[in-house]
Amino acid sequence: MISTLDKTKTNIYEIDYTFEFSCIANNDGNVQFIDHRKNRKTTVEIIVDDKNFQYRVLQEFPSVVADLTDLAIAIHAADRLAVQPFDQDQKRILIVLPVRHPELLNKNSFKTKLEDLLGWATGSRWFFDFQKRTIPGRIVERQQTFSTHSQECEVTLWSGGLDAFAGLYTRLTTDPVRHFMLFGTGSNNSASALQKKVFKALQPIFPNRLNLCQVPIRFCGGEEHKKNKNTRARGVVFIMLGSACAYLMGKKILHLYENGIGAINLPYRKSAIGLDHSRSVHPLTLLRISELVSELLGEEFHIKNPFLFWTKAQMCEALAQTPMSDVISVTQSCDRRHRQQPTQCGYCSSCILRRQAIAASKIKDKTHYVISHGKPPVSDPKEYFLNMLCQVSTFRDLLNVSEDPKLQWEHLTQKFLLDDIVDRCAKNENLSLVEMRHHLLNLYKTYVAEWSDVESHLSVGLLHKLTNQS
Repeated sequence: MISTLDKTKTNIYEIDYTFEFSCIANNDGNVQFIDHRKNRKTTVEIIVDDKNFQYRVLQEFPSVVADLTDLAIAIHAADRLAVQPFDQDQKRILIVLPVRHPELLNKNSFKTKLEDLLGWATGSRWFFDFQKRTIPGRIVERQQTFSTHSQECEVTLWSGGLDAFAGLYTRLTTDPVRHFMLFGTGSNNSASALQKKVFKALQPIFPNRLNLCQVPIRFCGGEEHKKNKNTRARGVVFIMLGSACAYLMGKKILHLYENGIGAINLPYRKSAIGLDHSRSVHPLTLLRISELVSELLGEEFHIKNPFLFWTKAQMCEALAQTPMSDVISVTQSCDRRHRQQPTQCGYCSSCILRRQAIAASKIKDKTHYVISHGKPPVSDPKEYFLNMLCQVSTFRDLLNVSEDPKLQWEHLTQKFLLDDIVDRCAKNENLSLVEMRHHLLNLYKTYVAEWSDVESHLSVGLLHKLTNQS
């Protein structure tokens, strides 16, 4: 496939990586990956197993939803294959992708939203050339299905992580009638297995209320090419595919369950720039994707996080004193999952936030971590912990300047970029600006108070040696 993108424009932008996709299919699809820096071409087979999309409310499969799916898969492939180090200049990535509706995806308004979204989420610059798809759609697109029962159903992302588990349990117990469609994806078998395992733990407790839809993405070939470990678009891809699932279920809202501290993910300190500051589920990311999907579908679509103003510990409190607390150890939070047991390190920022939440909610943590149950790590395990303590100390100092909420907010926003979240997201949350500020202030006050209770406990193994290991 030859890109029709203006060559003059391409030369001006000095593209680092080009991805030229064949038509994305259930089999025999591929992408030619060109690393312009190394003058190297690699062909990687990429396929999508979307047969589970046949279980849907809509009888016909909208072609724009198929294009949304293909776009997500293309971004996922580029994000995995293009190395994007935090400490180097931003990379420039060109994607050439055949779609069913190039007239929609090539519109300036859509491409601007898409390229701005990915720039915001990844730090790289993305460019797209959408061409006309030349072969029929995938099998699931051509199958007219009988509509499933359109019961009251909430479609939510399902990772098998602690927030997803705790959030779903809270939603199930607070609304005893609602059904839930859980959507999972990924490109490895372990992610799929984890999603199924945590799902099956909940199923017997809430019979006939849960369904799981998984759409795996598979790579074959290109083994000699080093995969990018610092994927930044993973959340965007997950949300796009989840949006497709929700729309096929007749819903105009996709839910996800993520605590507010992790979702907003404020920087720890200046020296820690680039250290686990993902914007995967940031409120502004959700807003941007909502606007992007709405334009493609031609109608309003929203991404909602009902736990934006909850700490992770507050989410976990619903599990305390219930048999479900034993399932916590099955869930995964680690940013750097290990192939061998234990699979979670216990000292990355996600693991520390997990351990902080479990301790603050008075639940016994039965999870095995490398830091407590495995071989001592080669790298210094206290780096993330010290950075998080520094951030908590900064929050505490800023909130203690006054008892006046207006002054507290003023000092907090002089240090951290929260005003933009309030200004742009308050309406989406059905809140006034004053109410939104109030909720965010309470979020950080609660978080600081939680740390005061558990800091010494978490220091064991990170700042102080364990007295014994089990």
